[in-house]
Amino acid sequence: MLRSFFSSRRRIEKLIPDLKAYAVALCGDRDQADDLVQEAIARALEADKALKTSEDLRPWLFRVLRNYFFDEQRKKSVRREYFTQEKRWVSENREQSLDPEDILAIKNAYDTLSANHREVLALVDILGMRYQEVADLLNISSGTVMSRISRGRQALLNKLEEPRQDPKRDNVLKFPRENR
Repeated sequence: MLRSFFSSRRRIEKLIPDLKAYAVALCGDRDQADDLVQEAIARALEADKALKTSEDLRPWLFRVLRNYFFDEQRKKSVRREYFTQEKRWVSENREQSLDPEDILAIKNAYDTLSANHREVLALVDILGMRYQEVADLLNISSGTVMSRISRGRQALLNKLEEPRQDPKRDNVLKFPRENR
């Protein structure tokens, strides 16, 4: 096993210049290319895939590098989209700011939800992820995500529609008035 590790490592080291050239071609930045190559090599070593020859290793390692690059591009795109939506939401709602009591009521109602409901509400409603992305992330079906979202939203609305109790009023002792 140790012998195959060092053998794979030597074969990978021979491919580093070609991997760097390909990574620069993909991203156009030498620093980012170095990061891509490093991550691809780390993934290759972690995979412990028994590739017999350099001919097998070379295309596989290039595919790992390419897939990692496009995964990172997708993540950046999702982050950009999220921040764009967040900025738009903030600007649209700037003049419609919530009353601090309403914010506290929403937070308290959210905190009473089950962990499963809070989790999917945070991912879908707060972070703006798609149902399928959440399903993949949580390793559940998209139908389960939709069900949890629906039930979580309904539970949150039910909590918010409950009559508010004013703790200050409930705890006030009332003394009878004295007739003077």
